[in-house]
Amino acid sequence: MRILLLIFTFALGNLSHYAIAQPPTNDAKLLHAEQRDARLREQQELKARTNDLQAQQETTRKLLDQQDQYLKALRAQIEATKDAKASTAPTHKDTP
Repeated sequence: MRILLLIFTFALGNLSHYAIAQPPTNDAKLLHAEQRDARLREQQELKARTNDLQAQQETTRKLLDQQDQYLKALRAQIEATKDAKASTAPTHKDTP
């Protein structure tokens, strides 16, 4: 059992030495690659949000146009109703 523990400790020592012996440029390269990937992801997210906002803006414009058309038609209908009531209203000449 002691031999197994000794071999395991030796193996861990070698692995840790290998990890420590890695040149620091690998860390810098990995950090640079990670930062680049993060920037790319952020740009993709911003582009997707921009596209979503543009689509939302277009939908809002369409809805506003429809609302304006509806209001114009409603105003025209109100004016027509007022004109119809005015033409059918009794005049004072008809009353004795």
